Amino acid sequence: MKSIEIKILGRSYYFKSDEPEKLIEIAKYVEKQLENLNERFNTVDQNKLLVLYAISMTEKYLSEIDDYKSLSKQYQHINELLEKIEIDEE
Repeated sequence: MKSIEIKILGRSYYFKSDEPEKLIEIAKYVEKQLENLNERFNTVDQNKLLVLYAISMTEKYLSEIDDYKSLSKQYQHINELLEKIEIDEE
């Protein structure tokens, strides 16, 4: 594991990672999202920004879960239809 310093909104955070380049890319993404939120809501309170970001990411995550469930149901339905077609052809 490699020790790495990540800066987000001017604050340093220290991590150990087997994939430091990936962690740096993730940190850049997080910082960009926080900067966007800061511009949108015009706040200097970093705690508020972090909460807004957590809520935003949770909303996206839950939406992805809903999409996954919907696609899984569609996939299951398609498989059931395909099984019926195979049975009818025999």
